[in-house]
Amino acid sequence: MAETEDDNGIIVQLDDEVEGDHQGSDEYCFIGLGEPVPINPGGGDDSEFDIQCPPSQPLAVSQRFALIFVAHSTGFCVARTKDIIESAKAIEEKGGGSSIKELSVVDVPIGKVYILALSADSSTLAASIDGNIHFFCVTSLLNKVWLHFQCASHPYLM
Repeated sequence: MAETEDDNGIIVQLDDEVEGDHQGSDEYCFIGLGEPVPINPGGGDDSEFDIQCPPSQPLAVSQRFALIFVAHSTGFCVARTKDIIESAKAIEEKGGGSSIKELSVVDVPIGKVYILALSADSSTLAASIDGNIHFFCVTSLLNKVWLHFQCASHPYLM
């Protein structure tokens, strides 16, 4: 047992620190689906990302549309989840597969994206770029029609 006295003369007694019980579980099993899939063809890095200020949320996933939205140095890509998983498995099994850019349904060259976020119903994608928020209709991205609107940031919020 340890004792310590604070500035007011109050003595606090502490029990010895004891690590709690660890209980394992056989109910969960996490299995990786292949190898990592590169953003760029050839596995090249996205060297234009600012290492001092990388995107804070470069990935958004839509369960409703089975899509993945991935930020890159000049915008973002939209790809089908099943295509990315198939590529991950191909990389693991054959040593090679397609990149996210090669598999993308659409590549939106809008500038350096810092945050990608989906609405609760996955119908709208928000992208934060240079102090502005751009909103995209997800179905329009699938149809390669860029229906979006922009909301400028308030100067006091920057």
